[in-house]
Amino acid sequence: MLDLAIVSAVLALSAPAPAPAPASPQQNAAAPASPAAKSPPTAEELQQKVIALFESIQKKYQGVENPSDEQMKQIQDDVASQVDAMLVGIDLAALDNERLSVLEPVIASSPKARDAMAAILRERAKDPTVAGFEAALKAAMMSARGDGGSSSALALLDHPAFLEGMEGDDAGFFFEIVGDDVPDAELAKRAAALEKYGAKFTAEAPVGILSSAEGYLRLARRALPKDKSDAIRAAVLATVKARVEASSGREKKMLERLTKSLEGAAARGELIGFAAPAMKLEWVRRADGSSPFKTLEDLKGRIVVLDFWATWCGPCVGSFPKVAEMRKHYREDQVEIVGLTSIQGMVAHQKRERVNCENDPEKEKTELMAFMKDMGVTWTVAISAEDVFNPDYGVRGIPFVAILDRQGKVYKAGLHPSDEDKIRAAIDELLARP
Repeated sequence: MLDLAIVSAVLALSAPAPAPAPASPQQNAAAPASPAAKSPPTAEELQQKVIALFESIQKKYQGVENPSDEQMKQIQDDVASQVDAMLVGIDLAALDNERLSVLEPVIASSPKARDAMAAILRERAKDPTVAGFEAALKAAMMSARGDGGSSSALALLDHPAFLEGMEGDDAGFFFEIVGDDVPDAELAKRAAALEKYGAKFTAEAPVGILSSAEGYLRLARRALPKDKSDAIRAAVLATVKARVEASSGREKKMLERLTKSLEGAAARGELIGFAAPAMKLEWVRRADGSSPFKTLEDLKGRIVVLDFWATWCGPCVGSFPKVAEMRKHYREDQVEIVGLTSIQGMVAHQKRERVNCENDPEKEKTELMAFMKDMGVTWTVAISAEDVFNPDYGVRGIPFVAILDRQGKVYKAGLHPSDEDKIRAAIDELLARP
């Protein structure tokens, strides 16, 4: 079978999170067409091209394991070249929504195609209607990994169709791409639009709007006075709780998890600068079998890097070399690195068969020790009674890094292990303090 992990990693490093396709094909920009441009292919024809491209990439890199940064860059450049070759003769500006959606995954992997697409979207975004807002949102998503991603997302709050456009199931991505680098003062200028969005959380609201609650409240807390943001949070939480009672199946489970998140320290605005939320650590081990501490309280006096992860999480395991470098760089009596996970019911080994450990936590712990040894884990791993998607820390996806100062207060949260410079800068700042 083809190696999906490598291809996924390549695309993940270059591609932004998915966003809705622009809904106004009649407002295409006058983008230069290829000299070989023909009438637009059908969605089915494009789908076949995409499938063929993925199969080619997977076959070429089948068996590649843990590529170095240099190898990954070479793979990304090769994928981009293949994407550009596939798009020869296709005028992106002439494609409707359905066809653009088919091409989204590969367009994101080519800087050339991504720039061309961004130009088309910026032109469409001038439309003051919902169609224009959706184009602007997609453009912001495409910019999310580069400079200006947060600022272009912030500009969406100024779009005439912001409130109306934020009805779609995918619109919640907006709240995820306005980063911490945007000054609170800039958010405060758009406080009125953010406050009005809070009115959308009604008993009849689509699930897509309800699922945006966490990201929305994060911005509202930064843009609005505390009394207003607290009142909005209480109203949103009450709405979500009411919907839990009226829901069932997957929707009910999602809303129950959302409720816990909205009640957590992060959603209350009591994470950064506050004492680290308590966790019950059920198992703490190093690869040599030793157990260096029992609770986070035991680590006061040291800087603590908490890396929330799971064995099945490709990006988590892919970041191991960065974590190992960091472990080697800092003295253990000054900086403790803890890989935090929870019982998952299985261990997704990388060098042996996956093992089912459902309803057998002791077996899972044994398998986790084998995983650590196989993967050369040089830092401490801990299993918490709380879910790895810890609501108090605001963990909505993994890997997720939080940093505690010597007093046990949360200094940073929401970092990625690959953000090595940011993590080391935070640690160095704390080490420099008396």
